Amino acid sequence: LSHCFSTFASGVIFPVNGLQAEDSLFDDEVVVEIRRAITQQAVETKSLPLSWFALELALEEKAEGCEVLTLEQCKEIAKLLSVRNVQAALEFLHNCSLLLYYKEQNVVITDPQVILNILTHLTVAFYKLKNGKHLERMPHGVSQVEFDSFTKNAIITFHFFKELRTGPEQERKILTDEKLLQIFQDLLLAVKIADRAQDRFFLPALLPTVSLEEINKLRKQHTSPSLVLLFTQCDECSTPCGCEKTQCISPCGLFCASVVKLLSTGWTFDEQSPTYSNC
Repeated sequence: LSHCFSTFASGVIFPVNGLQAEDSLFDDEVVVEIRRAITQQAVETKSLPLSWFALELALEEKAEGCEVLTLEQCKEIAKLLSVRNVQAALEFLHNCSLLLYYKEQNVVITDPQVILNILTHLTVAFYKLKNGKHLERMPHGVSQVEFDSFTKNAIITFHFFKELRTGPEQERKILTDEKLLQIFQDLLLAVKIADRAQDRFFLPALLPTVSLEEINKLRKQHTSPSLVLLFTQCDECSTPCGCEKTQCISPCGLFCASVVKLLSTGWTFDEQSPTYSNC
């Protein structure tokens, strides 16, 4: 549909003459082009067992209050519903965004709010500790080096993560700390930092953001962040077009995922440099 946008409109609203539809004269040029584009991109439909959708509802009911299930629990429910290929059913429901299925961890999450709640807790803990405030349950056995690394660069050791994490007992029993950190890595929310002494993980999304003006100030002071990704944006069309009229800092989510991807492929970064969630 990109051709329709570039040819007929400057936004997402396409003006058409709906009155022509009464006389079967609905041959508006825009509608014809949209119909053609949709037809070309049409996908083949497949018939799927109704029991797969019944399985999704049953899993959601079973996990109520915890929102996390083991693969074995899912197989037991699937057996009651005569679902033969449980793996295929779970993968399909995962691809439809009806649940989260992590095969390697043997974990099914019926509500992604579980992940969001854990991230929210970590973010709140990060900013409280960074600003010298106390948590309701302060972590035990954490060294000053671990503490400083977390509050400065959002780099957390496995022990520190385990101490900070909260949640229902059943959730933590199924979604263990090891499995959760692996899922964070799969979602490009965290990356494991090579360290012979102990396991450490970088969570860039916890870090504060910074404006382009502040980045330029840091450059002049020779304390610029390790990596800066900028988009070129045109003031006239408000879209990246390469005309070099305006530079815009990359969105937080995109930058964090990019950093995690780069670090997971062998890149390193200077932990002494300023770090932010968008540069």
